[in-house]
Amino acid sequence: MSLKDYFFCYSTTLYHFLRANGQRYVCSGLHEKTMNKFWLFEKTEELKRLLDEYDQRKAEFKRRQGEV
Repeated sequence: MSLKDYFFCYSTTLYHFLRANGQRYVCSGLHEKTMNKFWLFEKTEELKRLLDEYDQRKAEFKRRQGEV
């Protein structure tokens, strides 16, 4: 496996969404330059589906915020 087979998650909100939906991360660490925490997930079809769902929910939330 190479780095292209993994997804680096730097968002705590996304991290909690993925964990709540049964995803397990391979490891966590700190970005070498920024020192921001990340979680490393293996790219799977399920992960891709959840990322799409997360993006849709985020877009819907932003759209609704614009209506107020």
